[in-house]
Amino acid sequence: MKRAVTILLTVILFCTVIPEIRTYSESNEEANKIDFKELTPEKVRERANQDMKELYDLDNYFPPSTEKGKFNAALVQEQINEAIQKPQEFKGFDIVYGSSHGTKIFHKGKEMYRYSGYNSEGDDVSTRGFPWDAGWSGQLLHNFSMVKLPWEEGRVKRGNFDLFPDSFKGEITDKLKEYLQDGNFEQQILTALNDEYLGKTYSEYMYNNQNSSLANKKVYSENGAPEGGWISRVHVIQPPTYLSQGFGRVYMKHTYKDIPIAPFIRSPGSDISAQFENLPSGAVAGDEVSVSIVVRSTFPSEVNPQYSLEVINKKQGRALTQEKDNLRFGGAITAATGTLKIEKKNIRRLAISFTMPESDVRIKFKINADGKDPEEKLLYNNVLDSDPEAVKLVTPKPLPYDMLSKKVKFDLPSNTATLSLPDLTDVRWTGPATGTLTITNRTTDLFKDFKEHNNKVSVNSEVVTVHPYVTYTIKREDFGDDPVNKKWKNLSNPDVPLTRTGEIFYSGSVSRPYSYTVTWTDCTGVGKEQVCTTKSRTETGTATAEFDSNSVFEAYNMYVYNGKKDLPKQDFKQQIDNNTKSSKSKTMYWVNKPYPFNVIRWMHHQNETGKKDPWKQVPGQYKRYFTQQESAVINYSITSKMGDEYGPARKAASDRKNVKSSYDKAVFATDKDLQKYDYPIKSGYYFNPAGSYTFTVETVVFKDKKPDKKGTADHRDLVNELINSFRYESDLMYINDKKQPVNISDDELIPKGGGFIRKSGVLSLKNNKSVNGAELLKVIDQNVKGEESRYKQTVEPIESTDQRDGDSHKFWKMMMEGYSESRTQGSHSKYVYREYVEKGQPIYKITETSRITIQVNPTNISLYTHANMPNGDYNIKVWFDKTDLEKMDPMYKELKKLEGIENMESIKVKVVGSMFDDLNN
Repeated sequence: MKRAVTILLTVILFCTVIPEIRTYSESNEEANKIDFKELTPEKVRERANQDMKELYDLDNYFPPSTEKGKFNAALVQEQINEAIQKPQEFKGFDIVYGSSHGTKIFHKGKEMYRYSGYNSEGDDVSTRGFPWDAGWSGQLLHNFSMVKLPWEEGRVKRGNFDLFPDSFKGEITDKLKEYLQDGNFEQQILTALNDEYLGKTYSEYMYNNQNSSLANKKVYSENGAPEGGWISRVHVIQPPTYLSQGFGRVYMKHTYKDIPIAPFIRSPGSDISAQFENLPSGAVAGDEVSVSIVVRSTFPSEVNPQYSLEVINKKQGRALTQEKDNLRFGGAITAATGTLKIEKKNIRRLAISFTMPESDVRIKFKINADGKDPEEKLLYNNVLDSDPEAVKLVTPKPLPYDMLSKKVKFDLPSNTATLSLPDLTDVRWTGPATGTLTITNRTTDLFKDFKEHNNKVSVNSEVVTVHPYVTYTIKREDFGDDPVNKKWKNLSNPDVPLTRTGEIFYSGSVSRPYSYTVTWTDCTGVGKEQVCTTKSRTETGTATAEFDSNSVFEAYNMYVYNGKKDLPKQDFKQQIDNNTKSSKSKTMYWVNKPYPFNVIRWMHHQNETGKKDPWKQVPGQYKRYFTQQESAVINYSITSKMGDEYGPARKAASDRKNVKSSYDKAVFATDKDLQKYDYPIKSGYYFNPAGSYTFTVETVVFKDKKPDKKGTADHRDLVNELINSFRYESDLMYINDKKQPVNISDDELIPKGGGFIRKSGVLSLKNNKSVNGAELLKVIDQNVKGEESRYKQTVEPIESTDQRDGDSHKFWKMMMEGYSESRTQGSHSKYVYREYVEKGQPIYKITETSRITIQVNPTNISLYTHANMPNGDYNIKVWFDKTDLEKMDPMYKELKKLEGIENMESIKVKVVGSMFDDLNN
C-alpha cells in the first residue's frame, strides 16, 4: 500500500518580500535578567559583535557603518524602549544600516516603509509589522513552491552560513554547539516561525481588507517545514546571536520571502515535542495501515512523561480495538496509554498499525499534556491530531475479470490562483499571466502512459483558473496477472480483488510581470544651502500566485480469475447393455481416448468512455481434454436357418421320394416309423453342414484425424473379433478319404465296440479345416466383390470456433469452462470466464457400420457320415463365443468381456440304422 502524508496546500500570493514580525509571546526568564535600562544602541552593537566572535569566530561583523549608511541607532533605541516596557515580549534587536526605503504605506494609522534599512552585507531588512500588501490566497507558509538549494540554481551566491555548518569556514564553538540542538539552524527557524505564526490568522497581516474572506484562516502549521527541511532552502543572510535575531530568504520562481531565525535567547530550552513521521493520507478498507510518531526530548536528563493515543473510527465515533480492527502497537509502546521513557536529549519512535475500516480514521496523540512531569512551558507541540488530514477511506474502482487494460481520463480539481498588483505608484500589468500546474505521477508502476492536459496557462487575467486532467492506463500485468504472456495468477478466493492505490501530486504557480514608478527626494548641501529635487524611475516586478497543491489518490480493484484446473466429470457410460449369452442385440458404451486441446478466452482493453475495444484472444491456463461417449451396437440374426437349408430334403424323405436331386444337402430316412423325428438319418449317407448367419456392428468413435477408406481400428478390430467368435459345432461322425472316422474338425475318432467314441468338433474362422481339409466357413463382407455396400462410413466434424460471437458444438462445451454443458456456467456469469477452442484442433465423429455374413458350407461340399456311427441323438449347434476385450487396443478394452450368443441355432439329428440296412433290403 502506498503511504504518503497528504499536506493541505493552498495558495499564497507575494508580489514583494513579506517582512517578518518577531513577536514572542512566551515568557523568557533570560530576557528578564537583562537590564535593558543599562543598554545603549552602541552597547547592543558591541554585544552583537562579541557574540559573533564567540559563536562564529567572526571579527567586527557589525561595523559602525557600511556603504549603505551608518548603523541605525535610532531603531535599536526604539527596540530597547519596547523591551524596558515589556521585557517578556523581547524580540531581539535588528541591527541595520542606512535609512528606511521601499514602498511607503499607511497601515493602522502609521506611516511605514517596506524596509527598515540594510544588513551589514547590504541586503534589505524588512520593517517589523509591515502588512501583507500583496494579499493572500490561503496557502500555508511552509508549502510554498520554494527553490531547493537556491545557490546551486544560480539564484544567489552561496554564503558562509548556508546549509550551516557544511560550508562554514569559522570554528564552531562549544557554546554554539550547546545552542544548536540539531547542529544546524533548523530548530531556530522552527522556533521563530512557531512563535510568530503558529495559531495566527491572516487577519493579523491583512492590508486594506485584501482577500478578507480568508481573514480567519490560519497561515502556518506547527513545525511546518518543506520536504528536506528549511535549511535546504533558506539562504542565510544574517545568523542569529544571543540577542539579535537572524534571518534568511527562500526563493520562489519570481520572488522571495524572508524567514526569521530565532536568537538563542529564544531557544525553547528543555522541551518535549511530537510529530507524525509517517501518516498515510488514504487507505482502502481492509488494508494494513502503519503510522509512526517521533517524540523528541531536549531535557538534559532522562524523563518519563505520560502519553495517550487514540485511533478513532470517525463514522462510528469509536476507538479502534485489537479485537475488531487488529490494532497493534510497536516501537517504544505496547498500549494506548502509559509512560514513555526518553533518555536525555533523545528521541523515541512509536508505531501503530490497524486494519483500515469502512471509515476515515482520526489519530490523536498527547504526551505530558499538562506540562507538569517534567515541567514544560511550550505545550503546543505536545499534542498531535491528524484531522482534518485524517487517514481517508479510499474507495477502489472495480476492474472486471476480463479486462486487460483500462485507459483513464481523470479530472483533477479545478485550480485557481489570484494575482494582485502591489500597492505602488503607477503600477500596471505589462504582460500575460503564465504558469504551470506541475502534475507528478508518484506511482509510475501503476499509472502507465501518463500524460498531463490543460495544466498550462497564458492569459491576460488576474484570476487564473486551470481545469487540468490526466490520462493514463491501468494494466492487468501491473497487478501480477499477465495471462497474455502465460503468467497466470491464481487466487484462493477470486471474489477478493487485488488492490493497488496510485498517487498524483500537483502544485505550481503563475506569475505576471508589472511595472511601477519609484520617486525619491535627492538633496544636496546642508541647512539653508540644502537643495532638494524629486526624481523618479520605472521599476519592474513580478507578481506570483501559487496554485493549490495536493495529492489525490485513485485505488483500483483488479478482479482475477484464470479458470479451474479440473472441471466436473461428465456422466459417460462405461458398460455393455444386454451383455448376456442369450441376447442377440448388445450395446457397448465406453469413453474415447482423451485428446488434449488448447483453449483461449476473450479479454478486452477498455477506453476512457468504458467501451470494450479491442478484444483480444488470450491463452487459457489449463489444457483441456476432449472426451465423449463412444458406442457400438451389435445385432445378430440368422440369414438362412439350418431347418430351411435341410427342409427340401426332409420333405422329400417324408414324401418317400427316391429322387436323388431332392436330397441336395442330406439324405434323410424315408422309413415311415422314423418320420416322427425332426431329422432322421442312417449312417453312411452324406450330411452336409449348412446355414448362414449375419451380424451388424455400428460404432461411433471420435478422432482428431479423418480415417481412410478402411475405417478406424476401433471398428475394424471389433468386427474381426466378432467374426472370429463364430462357432459351428457338431458331434456327427464322418469318414474321410482315408477311410478314417473323424469328426467335423477332421479329428480322428477312437474306436469303441462296433463304433467310435463320440467327440464334438468345432469350426471357426481361425480353425476352418473340416473333413478332408475342406474350408466350410466363408465370410461375406465389404471385401467381397459386389458386397462393398456392407461397410458404410460417415465422418462428421465436431464444429468448434475461436470467435467470441461463435458457438461450438455441445461436445466441445462439455469439456470447456463457462458453459452449462460442463456444469460451469457460473464461471461465466460470475467471473466473465468462458473458454473457446484454439483454432486448428479438429475432432471428427466417425460412424461406421459393417454387415457381416458367415456362410456354412456355401458350396455344399458333401461330407459322408461313417457307416459305423452308433445309433443315437447327435447335435449340431451354431454359437458365438465371448470376446476378450481386455486384450485389444481400443478404449473399449476397459469393458473387459463381451458375451457371445450361447445358442444361435441348433438341431438334433436322430441316427437310426445304417446304409447297410437299406442295401440288405
